[in-house]
Amino acid sequence: MASVETASALAASWQRCRDDYNLDPNGAFPPARLTDSEIRQRFERTLDRVEFGSGAMIHMRKVVRDTGYSVLFADRLGVVVKDFCDSETAHHLRDKGLAQGSVWNESVVGTNGIGTTLVERHGTFVIGSDHYHNRLKKFVCVSTPMVDPEGDILGVLTLAGNAGIQPGEAKLLHRLVRDSAGWIETALFRNRFRSHFLIGLAQAPDINGEVFQSLLAVDDGGFVAGASESALRLLGAARADVLRQPVGELLGVPLRALEGGAGRLQRLDAQGGDAQYAYAFPNGRRSSVIVQPPAPGVRLRGPARQPAAGPGFERLAGGEPRMQRNVELARRVADADLPILLQGETGTGKEAFARAIHMHSARSERPFVAVNCAAIPESLLDSELFGYEPGTFTGGLKQGKTGKVLASSGGTLFLDEIGDMPLELQTRLLRVLSEREVTPLGAVEPVPVALSIVCATHRDLERMVAEGSFRQDLYYRIHGVRIALPPLRERSDLRELIQSLAAGHKCAAGPLSLSAEALEWLVSHPWPGNIRQLSNVLRLLALTCDDGIVGVHDLPEEIRAGRQPASPDEDGPADANRDSLRNASDMAQRLRILQALHACNWAVSKAARHLGISRATLHRRMKEYELARPNG
Repeated sequence: MASVETASALAASWQRCRDDYNLDPNGAFPPARLTDSEIRQRFERTLDRVEFGSGAMIHMRKVVRDTGYSVLFADRLGVVVKDFCDSETAHHLRDKGLAQGSVWNESVVGTNGIGTTLVERHGTFVIGSDHYHNRLKKFVCVSTPMVDPEGDILGVLTLAGNAGIQPGEAKLLHRLVRDSAGWIETALFRNRFRSHFLIGLAQAPDINGEVFQSLLAVDDGGFVAGASESALRLLGAARADVLRQPVGELLGVPLRALEGGAGRLQRLDAQGGDAQYAYAFPNGRRSSVIVQPPAPGVRLRGPARQPAAGPGFERLAGGEPRMQRNVELARRVADADLPILLQGETGTGKEAFARAIHMHSARSERPFVAVNCAAIPESLLDSELFGYEPGTFTGGLKQGKTGKVLASSGGTLFLDEIGDMPLELQTRLLRVLSEREVTPLGAVEPVPVALSIVCATHRDLERMVAEGSFRQDLYYRIHGVRIALPPLRERSDLRELIQSLAAGHKCAAGPLSLSAEALEWLVSHPWPGNIRQLSNVLRLLALTCDDGIVGVHDLPEEIRAGRQPASPDEDGPADANRDSLRNASDMAQRLRILQALHACNWAVSKAARHLGISRATLHRRMKEYELARPNG
């Protein structure tokens, strides 16, 4: 059964076709197509929107690969200005008029996904006999409108294919189309208001996908200059009632408090004792703030125990399920008396994760002291860690030196690349961890130390223990909790992560943005240096890109010399299971998996339980069907 909203829209559309348009259900077909010159003109008018949306449309095409669907982008008059079409069935649809330049205005071809969505201004799915024209009875169109930052319809995003799916599956495809349209709207909104103060709204205290779409833009005077459709729905308000309103009065939170809290978690007190949170993160010229709309009586309590330096857990986790599990574990043990061992390749962000643990612990107001055991010469590591008394050796500081261990007392000591620590120092560190006291070089009496330790390494410590190059007793002393950080190339949210990091860099023209083609090259790169390498590349692009939009020609040679990504209109090599996706059972299974992932906010373990399969099986099927959490 269609939804009440869709059923009502279809009934109204049929009435318009009969009474207003006087259409013949057996009339001429296929629909009119513009000339090549007219197509080019309309494409140029919507080029910026197509460029912003191409990444989302490519993602849609991959999700429905080999299912017979075309991904279409039509302008506000119902003219298809871009199509992504890569299977035999989809090419057949092009011959039937579902192609670039075809006119799908409702007054021309009757009830259809594109034209009816433009009239109704909400999403529709038109299946088989729902179409008014008899030549369209074999097709299905799942469509949703896209709105520009000013609230005007800019076009329609559509999945079109042969009829044969059930209404429940159409609803799932409609969610995919709706979410993709939301990503495009968000990209356009952020670009339109890139110099404004952005406030993201959420219904939960965690930073999630909702806050990146539910946006308010605030001008220098503190008044709302723009509001996304998602934000208006969350506020339950009309655009006219929100624009030009003081944002402090609208949200019940002083703007100066939110601006002053950029970079740290803030807690809001609501009546009844329920806590709400705000988190600010850098974005362009000013800061962007994420805040849950406060209940009546909410007042700002002040910053939670979290310093401004370094990213929070949410930004580190992104949409990667393994990182989300790591974050959940880290939250639980941040205040436990357990040493934490972070393992991961060089550049995977081990220090950033260690800082986030410190930030979310009761020790956040105390020092975070980092020591890279591989970067300090072995002859100096002893004195760096444990310090020394005045006059201990020639060339030392006259007043002596406080070692890193003692300097971190009450806070967090982060020992990076602990696998490179010499055996002799391993023995001294083991004694410090066991006795909770340190004896500086040249000192007679030990000094008590309140020690909380986080260690990190890219080495296989278990193998080193077996080889005798790392002390077994120290390994078990630092191995209270082990957290493995995945390399960049294995992250399922790589596209989203790259775009997020790029938005945090500024060039001469403003915030850095990536063209669809450049993004695909960056996503395809293996990133042996992981996040550190990616950050360096983005920093270089911010310095060398003049217009703020990175094209393939702007990318460093090291990226362009790598393997070339698949063209937006061509899939990469097919895997062994590709042909099996052509049958209906595999199509249904793919849709069930996608539905479960959406329902569980892409939490793989939760989705696997929902489907009644193991997490490993779900990961395997996600890889087989190329299902990855889409970018925002």
